[in-house]
This record gives sequence, C-alpha cells and structure tokens, in this order.
Amino acid sequence: MIKPIAIFVTSTAVTMTAIAAWDRGGTFADKAVLVAMSIVIVVAVHLLPAMSRRPVTWLVWVGCLVGAIYGHLTFFTNSAQRAADNRAQQSALAVGTQRQIDTAKDALSRITARPMAVVTAELAVTDDRRERAALRTEIAEGKRAQLLLDDLSRLSAVVTKANIPVTDPVTARLAEVTGWNEAQVAVAIGLTFSILLELIGALLWYEAARRETTVIAPLNNGVTTVTESESDVVTMLRDAVTAGECKKNVRGIREFLGCSQVRAMELRREI
Repeated sequence: MIKPIAIFVTSTAVTMTAIAAWDRGGTFADKAVLVAMSIVIVVAVHLLPAMSRRPVTWLVWVGCLVGAIYGHLTFFTNSAQRAADNRAQQSALAVGTQRQIDTAKDALSRITARPMAVVTAELAVTDDRRERAALRTEIAEGKRAQLLLDDLSRLSAVVTKANIPVTDPVTARLAEVTGWNEAQVAVAIGLTFSILLELIGALLWYEAARRETTVIAPLNNGVTTVTESESDVVTMLRDAVTAGECKKNVRGIREFLGCSQVRAMELRREI
C-alpha cells in the first residue's frame, strides 16, 4: 500500500518540477535539459534515503532538497501568476462590460417613446402624413429601447460571471491576518508545501524500501529469515548502526528488522 502512494507523490513532485523547468527554459534544448535535471534532483530527494545511509548521502540529499524546493517555488509562483492573469482578464472584461451598460442606460434614458402598442394603435387610425411619420419614428425609438433593455440584461449577466478579484482571496485574507504582504504569504505557503511534499516522498520510499528488505518469512522451527541475501542484511545493519538508526544489540536489531530473537542473535554475531 505504501509503494503506490509513494509513486503517486513522486509523480506529483516530478510533474511540478518539470512544468517549472519548462517555464524557465528558452529554446527547446534548454527546456529539455532543465526538465531532465529537475526530475533527477526530485527523484534523488525521494530515493536517496532509501538507497543509502552513508553520511555523505545526507549532504547530497540536502543539496537536492534545496534544488527541488526551488523548482516547486517556481511552479507555485508561475501558477499563481497565470491565475492572476486570468483573473485580471476577467476583471478587465467586467470593466469593459460595465462601461457598455452605462452607455446603454444613458441612451435608454434619452428615449421618451410611449409603449409600442399605444403608438401602433394610434398609427392605425391616423391619416395625416406628418403625424404618421412622427408615429413611425416613435415606434422605431420604442424598438430601439427594447433592444437596449435586452442588451442590458445580457451585459448584466456577463458582469456577474466575470466579476472575480485579481488577487487570490485566501492569500489576501492571510496577508490581512498576519500583517505580511501577499508576496511574503505566497512564498511562505509555497515553501511549506514544497518541503512537505519532498519529505513525504522521501519518507514513503524509505518505509517502502525498509519493508521490502525486512520482510520476514516464518519457518516451521520458529526461526525467521530475511528475503534479502545474508550479506545484504548484514551490510544494511552495519550502515544502520553507523548512522545511529539501530542499536548494536539483540534488542535493537529485533526492533529494527522485526525479526525473532534467534535471528537477531545470529545477525549480531555477523556485525
């Protein structure tokens, strides 16, 4: 169960860093190299603790972690910028639409035509040429007023849909609460998410590798054996003892491997 989750987390992190690297590149070759390098760094952050426990590994891991966090921050920054651009475009649409509404209302206020039914009925019983021309003009104004009313209804619906704030509402609220500006809040949130994602990925792969290398198969005589070869188990135990992850005694080995006391005694003699 752990391994599928670890694969999902690593895939998410790889996708994020690949998008960020692609945004940073100029030519296609630049983009391709940056994407490859970023993926290697993220995969190293997730897998190095599970692959090796030598002291030098942690120095490399910290460096890769810093690089991965930079990539994730780039992704969050670019993503927020794209979202802000979309909101700005929608807000600009709302502003332009509002101007059209104001123009339509102003034009509508100048129209003094009577209801079209009244004017049409009067036109039907009028014979004077001048009066009929005036009535036809009034009917045309009435039709124009109706068209303006239809436009007002349509434009009002557009404004309702497009009236979205340019800044992220959550970021803005957090900035008000914390007293920071929105840029500082965005960086803090991105940094927190980036660190969490990388640490979760590294922890999941560490646990997945640990469980695979320490799967215990009980035998009929009660003695347990490890699925890995004897030399691999002994090497892993020595690395764990050196790194301080396992105590060099029977109890510490039992807790680290989850094996029987007999098996722990055998491995204790080997190391």
